[in-house]
Amino acid sequence: MADNISCSELQILKEFDKYIIAVEKETNFTDEFLSSCKKDICGAIWGDTNPDISGIGVSIGYAVELALGFSLAIIVLLIRQRQGRRWEFFQIVTKKGLEAFFEFAVYFAIAVELATTVMLVNKDFGINTAGFGANEAQNALAIAIICVIPLVYPIALLPTRMFHPESARQKAIERKSEQEDKKQKFRLLLFCLVVVLFFYPFLSQCIHNWGPLRVGEGAGKNGSTLIKHDDWARIQQMCFGHVGRLTDAEYWLLAVCEIIASLLILLFTLWHAMGVGLQRWKDEEKFQGKEGKGTVMLSRTRNVLQRGWHGHRIMLLFLPVVLGGVLLWCIFRLRKIQEAAAFRLEIDYSGNDWGFGQIVGIIIFAPVVADMGFAAWTSWSLLGKDEYDTVSSQGSI
Repeated sequence: MADNISCSELQILKEFDKYIIAVEKETNFTDEFLSSCKKDICGAIWGDTNPDISGIGVSIGYAVELALGFSLAIIVLLIRQRQGRRWEFFQIVTKKGLEAFFEFAVYFAIAVELATTVMLVNKDFGINTAGFGANEAQNALAIAIICVIPLVYPIALLPTRMFHPESARQKAIERKSEQEDKKQKFRLLLFCLVVVLFFYPFLSQCIHNWGPLRVGEGAGKNGSTLIKHDDWARIQQMCFGHVGRLTDAEYWLLAVCEIIASLLILLFTLWHAMGVGLQRWKDEEKFQGKEGKGTVMLSRTRNVLQRGWHGHRIMLLFLPVVLGGVLLWCIFRLRKIQEAAAFRLEIDYSGNDWGFGQIVGIIIFAPVVADMGFAAWTSWSLLGKDEYDTVSSQGSI
């Protein structure tokens, strides 16, 4: 009887409801018939992996990005506005590193967000699900977050005063305040672009995580039964066996951290966008010679909130890296599950292959270290001068 089953009909999942109906039609959810199409069914529902967004190289790249952003942020908070030649040396190097970090991390994030969005659109609308199953979809929002959340550090810290107020270097920056303001607005524009691209993975995963389940009695459309819990458990057992999947606690930890991190990103973006808009209104009203009540109220509200947040800087410093660390752990955990499932099904697992994209995922952050090294070299030569004012007034800003 198993020889009469057409497994080729079960290789591609475009719409979950229709696919489950097709599986029932071909196998009647019996162990013998399901086993004959095991590779096709498991591959269609859960996929294998997609190296473009969760390969070994880009996954390490996510870890490097998070660690680098957090490390630079801590250094900035420790050394900013300290006076002395040695402190200024470290301030120059760190500022250059934070600027370079944003420049490379933001385009890395844009590439990942575009890839994730395209794959989710293909899956959600049933266009093409090859290599992008339920496991990879579960990873998608965590990946979309992990490449965005380190960007909050340079956006928040680069506009702050790095050098001591009395240093010639800080005074030179203040003379070029208009140019620095334009740079920050351009950074914020790029960050907003990343957040716009991030919104679809966020929306897609929210629907997946918090939407109604279609497994169980009466869980289908119009109260119909698409597949019973026992039949679904039979398919899961066939595909994963004793492979340790995410527990309910791990699943909820992932979902809750994704929601909190997503809200943090969206609120952070709105806060900075509101600041730019408020400043623009102030400039227009100043030019017109009058100040609107709405602008005054918004400005006071923002100042009150800013003073409140100032007292929680440590929490705001550690919150992105803690959330990012949990999501990073989940990404590597799901990679291990995919690898073990592929081994069980006797299919090749491409997530550990070092291709071009995997190498680029790590090397993309090498220029940050190079720029910091060059800044250190040029600043070191300046620090050899005898006069502190000479040191402060020279070098790149």
